[in-house]
Amino acid sequence: MISVIIPTYNRDKYLKKALQSLKEQSFKDFEIIVVDDGSSDNTEEAVKDFEVKYLRENHQGVSHVRNAGARNAKGDVLVFFDDDAIADKDWLKNISEIMLKEDMITGRVEPLTNNIWQYFAPHYYQGETPKESPVLLEGNCAMRKKVFEDLNGFDENLDYGHEGEEFLSRAKKYKVMYYPNMVICHDYAFGLRNYLRKQFKFGEKTAYLRRQKPPVKKQEVCFPSKKKPSLKEKILIKAVARLGSFSHLLGQVYGNLKYKNVH
Repeated sequence: MISVIIPTYNRDKYLKKALQSLKEQSFKDFEIIVVDDGSSDNTEEAVKDFEVKYLRENHQGVSHVRNAGARNAKGDVLVFFDDDAIADKDWLKNISEIMLKEDMITGRVEPLTNNIWQYFAPHYYQGETPKESPVLLEGNCAMRKKVFEDLNGFDENLDYGHEGEEFLSRAKKYKVMYYPNMVICHDYAFGLRNYLRKQFKFGEKTAYLRRQKPPVKKQEVCFPSKKKPSLKEKILIKAVARLGSFSHLLGQVYGNLKYKNVH
């Protein structure tokens, strides 16, 4: 059996679409666990139209709620999915077949909308053939429950940002495979404000990872390009990336202060 774990926080409208895509899966032997991280919107009401196990936590961050979902999972395969993503109809079917031979897998992410944010996530696409992956996409990955338990789940100090990176740093005895037929659709950001907030959080958590023993270092990896931006898009991307770098730097400064006593 497969357990699909969805952490969510104040995204009731997006969550409905994510759940609808799971309802329409060609594969049926799975359970859905929605872990609400203390939402103040209509999340609890939104899930009532779907057959899900609903858990509510007191806003402790995405790693905490993913771990809570895993603890309550019945399946021997855990699948992590985002509340603002849409799954291809054969997503779980392909995962069920692949997991007969693998311990941990990650997949491909296609953009939901044709905007510039697709160029900020090169790690969403690693090509058209299966291969060992240097990254784990937290919103599109699957692993055996015994592997997750062996690694003690996600680090709950990472309430948002770099959870997969830190998890992989402790998973060296397990091979992570990328499968291009494990497809979901998801936008990297909803707009400039959301993008800058993400970069600030990533900067903050980078400061935390550097204080680990040994420090968790970001891997520099070149991913294949699926689509080339136009000249106009390149100019816009460069300007936005500069703002993102500044926001990331501010996040690191904040993180250095926040985690100065973490060793």
